[in-house]
Amino acid sequence: MRRRAHIDLDTIRQTAASSSLPDCTADLRADAYGHGLLPVARALTDAGVGGFLVSRVEDAAALADEGLPVPVEIGTPVSGRTVRGPELFGLDPAHPSPPAMRLEGEVIAVKRVPADRGVSYGYTYRTSHPTTLVLVALGYADGILRVASNKAPVKVGDTTGRITGRIAMDQFVVDVGGDGPAPGDPVILFGDPELGEPTVLDWADALGVAAPVITSRLGRRIERTYTR
Repeated sequence: MRRRAHIDLDTIRQTAASSSLPDCTADLRADAYGHGLLPVARALTDAGVGGFLVSRVEDAAALADEGLPVPVEIGTPVSGRTVRGPELFGLDPAHPSPPAMRLEGEVIAVKRVPADRGVSYGYTYRTSHPTTLVLVALGYADGILRVASNKAPVKVGDTTGRITGRIAMDQFVVDVGGDGPAPGDPVILFGDPELGEPTVLDWADALGVAAPVITSRLGRRIERTYTR
């Protein structure tokens, strides 16, 4: 079943290009904020970034094993250098830039239900009228924050709704009204606003959680794919 984070490396390179790259340190802590340390580091090295900031000694060793010929700092950036961090990935509302990640799940079940039907654990959501519910194959075991329950926007087909009821370990529900998606249809949690998709900044606003936290928490069951 589909659990994918599509990462556009060219978008990251283009965003980085607005700095003087040889004098720029790219903040790649927390696995490049969930985007993947090594693929992002390779792309930025090719673009001419002058150094990296990482979270752990193990991350620095991984970059060294790749033979990436750039200075690597651990934990705290050296003063005097320009540090580009979450804005490289479209995660900083103070420095707007295109999002680099598109998170996609899959409809695994569709059910028509009557009014006043409780949804998910604890029935924190009840349907107000007859409607269609879809079950999506992503949950908190994948790093989807449980605080997104009943809050976060998602796009199912042409309908933008929100996560409905509590997020479970491997799945969540969306009330899509009268629309009728089918099992196997894609569900976009966040992506490109130019395609009418919610963004990770929309999630940050809805949840009251910083966007880098949302992407950094995404788990290893989610397949990362890269567009160069």
